[in-house]
Amino acid sequence: MFSSAKTLQISYIGMQTQEVAIKPQLKVILKSDAEVLDEVVVTALGISREKKALGYAVQEVGATELTKGGQLNVGSALSGKMAGVQITQSGGAVGSSQRIVVRGNSSFGENQPLIVVDGVPIINDQATSNARGNDVGTNNNGGVLDLGSGMNDINPDDIESISVLKGGSAAALYGMRAGNGVILITTKSGRKNDKGVSVSYNMDFTVDRVYNLPRLQNKYGQGANGSEYIYNRDGKGSYSSYSDYVLNESFNYVDGTGNGVNDNDDESWGPRLDIGLMIPQFNSPIVNGVRQATPWVSNPNNIKDFFETGTSQNHNLSVTSVKENSTVRASLGYRNQIGTIPNTDMRKITGQMNATYNVNKYIDFDIAMNYTNTNSGNLIATGYTASNPLQSILQWFGRQVDMKVLKEKYNELDENGNRYNWNQSFHVNPYYNVYNNPNKYDRNRFFGKSSVFVKPFSFLKIEGRLGYDMYSSTLNSQILYDTEHTNGWFRDIRETQKELNADVVAYYNDQFGKLSVNGLVGANYRDLNFSQSSQGAGSEGLTVPGLYTMSNVKGSPYTNMDHSHIRSNSVYGNLSLGWDSQIYADVSMRNDWSSTIKEDFFYPAFSLSWIPTETFKSLQSDVMNYLKFRGSWAKIGNATDAYMIGKYYYTDDYTINGTSQFYKPTTAPYEELRPEKILTYELGVEASFLKNRLRVDLTYYNKETSDQIMTIEVPRSTGYSWSLINAGKVQNKGIELQITADIIKNLGGFSWTARFNWAKDKSKIQELSEGLDTYTINNNWGVYNYAKVGESWGTLYGASFKYDDNGNVIIGDNGLPVLAANQKIGNVTPKWIGGFQNEFTYKNLSLGFLLDFRKGGDFFSVTQMFGAQTGILDFTAAGNIRETGVIVGKDVLKDKKCVLADGSENNITVSAQDYYQSYYSNKQMAVCDGSFLKLREIHLTYTFPKSLLSKTKFIQSANVSFIANNVAILKLSKHNEAKIDPESSIASDNNGVGFESNSVPPTRSLGIKLGVTF
Repeated sequence: MFSSAKTLQISYIGMQTQEVAIKPQLKVILKSDAEVLDEVVVTALGISREKKALGYAVQEVGATELTKGGQLNVGSALSGKMAGVQITQSGGAVGSSQRIVVRGNSSFGENQPLIVVDGVPIINDQATSNARGNDVGTNNNGGVLDLGSGMNDINPDDIESISVLKGGSAAALYGMRAGNGVILITTKSGRKNDKGVSVSYNMDFTVDRVYNLPRLQNKYGQGANGSEYIYNRDGKGSYSSYSDYVLNESFNYVDGTGNGVNDNDDESWGPRLDIGLMIPQFNSPIVNGVRQATPWVSNPNNIKDFFETGTSQNHNLSVTSVKENSTVRASLGYRNQIGTIPNTDMRKITGQMNATYNVNKYIDFDIAMNYTNTNSGNLIATGYTASNPLQSILQWFGRQVDMKVLKEKYNELDENGNRYNWNQSFHVNPYYNVYNNPNKYDRNRFFGKSSVFVKPFSFLKIEGRLGYDMYSSTLNSQILYDTEHTNGWFRDIRETQKELNADVVAYYNDQFGKLSVNGLVGANYRDLNFSQSSQGAGSEGLTVPGLYTMSNVKGSPYTNMDHSHIRSNSVYGNLSLGWDSQIYADVSMRNDWSSTIKEDFFYPAFSLSWIPTETFKSLQSDVMNYLKFRGSWAKIGNATDAYMIGKYYYTDDYTINGTSQFYKPTTAPYEELRPEKILTYELGVEASFLKNRLRVDLTYYNKETSDQIMTIEVPRSTGYSWSLINAGKVQNKGIELQITADIIKNLGGFSWTARFNWAKDKSKIQELSEGLDTYTINNNWGVYNYAKVGESWGTLYGASFKYDDNGNVIIGDNGLPVLAANQKIGNVTPKWIGGFQNEFTYKNLSLGFLLDFRKGGDFFSVTQMFGAQTGILDFTAAGNIRETGVIVGKDVLKDKKCVLADGSENNITVSAQDYYQSYYSNKQMAVCDGSFLKLREIHLTYTFPKSLLSKTKFIQSANVSFIANNVAILKLSKHNEAKIDPESSIASDNNGVGFESNSVPPTRSLGIKLGVTF
């Protein structure tokens, strides 16, 4: 303290700052400042800081806001609540993962943020497996088994708060792992509780139903060429009646293998339904060896009937003990989810313990441990694969099929000895699939950390921290029979991953007059090990059906082992200076040495913030209460995987006469490989008005990602087909807006608070490798997700209409559009995203809802492509187009002018069947606009008054809620013909962006939630 000082300013996070005259002895009691408490956020390394001191954007969600809606996982609970954070569910199946992107896609590799729990990074791999032997890595047309993301292992009821570090300066202390932003999760510790012991119990129970099935037609059933238009054109002169025609030319079931009339067709271009036709069908009785004709009628709810009513229940019990020198919180959780797909489920058991102990005034100790067991008797595969039961009913199906009969007889054989089904050539009874071909999964996860704090001086604190994250999982996929594995099949996959993080950090905190100084220096050691072993049947299947052992494998068995090991060492530091609560400056730096690259890499960051309302007190008024400007710049990285810089030989999965095969990979390594480099800056302003009842946070950011890790084609003379390189540059620019308004504040006990967030990200591929202007991020069914110079990330290309010089669609002599290859047909990046929350409170009753919205973000729907080709979607039988045929440009494709080769208006009539079957070739017609408006969640909560609870003498607080999640899709684009949920995707990594195929429809969950504290 300076000798000339006459006053002392005392401040502490969450308390009102006081200034007192200096005396020989002082006793000052600081008062709580609720307004300031709301402005304390968790930043990098788990450090709590006042938000006003930060020169970068940080957004936080607290425990109440996270859990009041009763969402099943952390990712779902964050949807629509954070500006610039796009969270996409990969369908409505139990245990499915989420894709989280902060400030837009910028990498050709990984775009998901780093997850940090209590200051320690944890594994957040999107666990997937190729569905039952389908090779999704080669042609990307196959299936994916989504095993969930690592963040699903965190119990939402154990979370105190979540902060998102969006910009480079906010995340720079994590170096080469911070390129996509950081999500910081702080678990509950009991520190905020009063002294003593308290016990809390929380539960929720919901009933789950699918609510957004594709719109289907119910006019025509299974078969081909059954429309009145085709009958009038081709069959009227040869047959006495339409009924006679369809029995001989359209559909007549014998055995489902093609021995009847189109009886192995799995499309719905067959005869007209509900007009009194009598036609032999798969479930028709057989009399004297002859299948009898039965009424040919529609089953409008046959697909809906396949889905069941699911349930989800969650129970969480926690005990907290707070003493003078220690706090302990322990919890036990149980969640049981029964899926809407028959015979699918998932159970989670969680345990958490968080303890702190103050040994003396010099030493503190804390420990946090989390355990999760995830178990499922059957997880459903998604995508185009026989292991996905929805493939056979949502893309290929007969609209007359009676689903109830399939359910009753799924384990029976038909009269020909085949497994009972509506089609014997291409599909398996969907009930047989889910009950006899399960994907069994079990996963054990432990993560936690322990720290020792030594405080030799009041201004210095030294932390030694050890963090550990480990999971082991077993996936056992079994097939008794399907059309791809007629002799059965199984695969047993075991994975283990371990990550150790050890840190030593020294913290400095002091005040010199009006100058505050905060700093830290630290070092990190990271060790990551991954191993996988898999075994099972090869292409010949099993000797004895249903016996899933290696000794029962027919022919050569499948065996494979893999592993990887990464180590890194890092040093880092941060210096924060503040002057009189007006101006703050931050400098951060980190240097990483990693076993995955040769060179070390240095990552600096700078930020500055200024609060004019503190510098010029006259700016403060009843209109404006607070104003802050901020800016930051940073260089951060996006790490590489193991074994990308050296030359290695690999073993083949199969042997030849018992001899193992080794091969050199087809992709050449790059010895000088570097992590992706991200240079980013942001500018922002924060302001509050009207006695802090209106709060605004506006951010502009610019991000440039270079040194992309790319795989490019090289001449075969090199000995390789492909090579790894560092190249490419992607720029992202964007705006984020957050507005919070206390519209009504305690007016007669009534309050209304609204929160609005909106974000727009615009990306541009500035350059690729020399001589390369297009790079494939992913592809599916002939549609390519390209990075193309001059265009934004995620441009979709594929076959589309051919246009003349006047922009008219050219129609060929066959009456169908002429196609041109490799045309731009969409872009996966939304134009903007946002959310709107409202919370109404009247005394002890509160009502809240969340709207989530997105504009743009195209996706290629395999469901729409095949649903149109097979004639099951409603628009394929709209109006009377199957009776009269269509003229392209007049009856369909009305928004385009269609001309013949000579430029005259198209006047050629074609069948609806011919037109919609061209969807398979014309990929443009299966690209859907991903815009939506969703009512994401609702809660209605009653909190019991303390005056009532005090009479019990043991209940401290209690509340009961009605909860609803994924309540409704309020609006979809007219350019989403099949009305597919735009958030459905094949997978949650880059491979799934912009592609949908047979995803499980979203589920609406309605239920109750109860919370009691003793």
